[in-house]
Amino acid sequence: MQKLEMLIKTVDAHYDSLHQIECLYLSCSLLNIARGTCNMMIVNETKEFRNTITIQIQRAIMSGSIQVKNDFFKSLQTQLAIKNERPARLELIINDKLNINKNGILFLDKELTSEINEYKFFIPLL
Repeated sequence: MQKLEMLIKTVDAHYDSLHQIECLYLSCSLLNIARGTCNMMIVNETKEFRNTITIQIQRAIMSGSIQVKNDFFKSLQTQLAIKNERPARLELIINDKLNINKNGILFLDKELTSEINEYKFFIPLL
């Protein structure tokens, strides 16, 4: 499997004055990997970040970064700030194939850092 599906639980806006980085930190729970969590940093296109995700070997804990277009970055803050009964979702298509059994348990031999080839945000409006 190369697709990671997750629900966005919390969103925090951060600004680092030293490095002049404005970003959004997303805390997510994984839908297609049992007991998995993911922390994603979303930055605008002016920052030098790569679209990658790192999966730790000990547990299904992941962290990564996504660089988005400036206009989308600004609108994403507004869209995610709207309270809704349904959580927003994020889907990632990664470069590496993951070994996941039928119960959703992830098996890794070592820590994995993979390129994110595609990402999709699903934000409920009503």
